[in-house]
Amino acid sequence: MKKNTINKLLAGLFLGGFLVLAQIDAKAQFGFALGPKGGVAITTFKGTNSANIDSRTSGFYGLFTNFQIGKVLSIQPEFLLTERGAKFTSNSVRSDIRIDYFDVPVLAKLRIPLANEVIFPHILLGPDFAFKTDFKGTAQDTQSGSSISVNDADIKKTDVGGLLGAGIDIQTRGSGLFFTIDGRYGWSFQDLNDNDNMITLRNKGWMFSAGLGFRIGNSSDDAN
Repeated sequence: MKKNTINKLLAGLFLGGFLVLAQIDAKAQFGFALGPKGGVAITTFKGTNSANIDSRTSGFYGLFTNFQIGKVLSIQPEFLLTERGAKFTSNSVRSDIRIDYFDVPVLAKLRIPLANEVIFPHILLGPDFAFKTDFKGTAQDTQSGSSISVNDADIKKTDVGGLLGAGIDIQTRGSGLFFTIDGRYGWSFQDLNDNDNMITLRNKGWMFSAGLGFRIGNSSDDAN
């Protein structure tokens, strides 16, 4: 992604955030929720000078928290153990790359109460900060069949990207428990490679998750 494109995207995110904050109901009470979540990720790379890039499917799990600051707006930091990567061919070399991350997305969550405030469709948007915890890679020359050594010396230890998604919360009556599901698309703002001579690669992909949360404290609209 070009620098000017990234700048426009970030500017749009900040502008949208300010517009949303301007609509917050000042009378809404603070609320907090947390719980486990997990799901399936379908990830791949966006690269230059490469072809035949295939996606990788893996599982992820972790914890989400939620800080309600308005009737429809909350901030949802998450702490996830994820796996990203892909299989791709470049210059007759077939590589299989897997990178494990500790992911910390910090998402704005817009929720619309339906069905007597039991069902809450929502939209998620925000940055994602990822810290590399492990790397596994294999490569083979498709012409000679010989194996090629692969290491993570040229792979950046951190990745910064964005997430956009949507889902549904289902609130149980008479308790603070709620069930949440969502799907989201994520993309990197930066190249994974520190070596300028290597192929340019950026993480991207889909994540589908389900979680069980427990709400602590009440809000003016009794939302989680």
